[in-house]
Amino acid sequence: MKSQAPIKRRTLLQSAALAALPLGAGAQSANFPQRPVRIVVPYTPGGSNDVIARLVAQKLQEQWSQPVVVENKPGAAGNLGSAEVVKAAPDGHTLLLNNINITSMNPALIERMPFDASKDFAHISLLGTTALALAVHPSVPAQNVQELVKLLRERPGRLSYASSGNGSPQHMAMEMFKAMTKTSIVHIPYRGAAPAISDVVGGQIEMTIGVVNQVIPHVRAGRLRALAVTSRKKLASLPEVPTLDESAAPGYECEIWLGLSAPAGTPAPVVDTINQAVRRVMALPDVAQRLNGQGIEVLTSSPEQMRQRAADDLKRWTEVIRTAGIKAE
Repeated sequence: MKSQAPIKRRTLLQSAALAALPLGAGAQSANFPQRPVRIVVPYTPGGSNDVIARLVAQKLQEQWSQPVVVENKPGAAGNLGSAEVVKAAPDGHTLLLNNINITSMNPALIERMPFDASKDFAHISLLGTTALALAVHPSVPAQNVQELVKLLRERPGRLSYASSGNGSPQHMAMEMFKAMTKTSIVHIPYRGAAPAISDVVGGQIEMTIGVVNQVIPHVRAGRLRALAVTSRKKLASLPEVPTLDESAAPGYECEIWLGLSAPAGTPAPVVDTINQAVRRVMALPDVAQRLNGQGIEVLTSSPEQMRQRAADDLKRWTEVIRTAGIKAE
């Protein structure tokens, strides 16, 4: 007859582990959510952040049988809504649709942040990534990136690009392109992506790097010419368009990641419960299909993986901002 000692030992270890959990942690996890959950999107409706937040909210609501409400709180380059989440009760019922701008660009750009992006969030999971597309007005005499770089070197400082604002991912992406190709292009910041792209379509500005789903309709209609994408691999939504890495700037990569975060201090069991629910949602075929149609590629993670990605990107973009001499407005 086999000894029961190993079984008893495992039982004792499991009991000790449970006893080590904070008081009520298991109950918090098992009963979550206990009331409606709010997802704050720190930008205006209609963009990639809003699209993914509303889809995730719908699917989480179906899982939890509790309302999951999306609230748009734009302002201060995403810091306004983010600061509201930081101050919320750390119980998992107030979440932030977080992104690379809030955690990895703003802290390097803005001298006085209203919160510490590296300490004030309990990250839950990445949700997806979206690339940008370098596009020019059809009047620009460049059919590919190599020709554009040649043109820019022949006419330094004479062509302009539109971005969705000073310090935006679009601004950062183009500044990195300029640095890597040793070119000079005048930056024209706008208040949002829509007016920026509109003026490129209208021919007032020569080029832009825009979020893929906002550029594609104009490319399909012939109003813009897409020369490259900023991801490391080609996109299914623009299969004919090369990457900047392979065409003119080896090593270039800029993807905007989106994720879900809670206030710091949210109990780990609650974070894990939300993480598991989010991963189930993002694994649904209809979710991937709808997001792919918006130029968003599904990507989930552990809380630690999301924290590490934010930290790595902060280091990388701090160097880009320092080199380009970018200052917040």
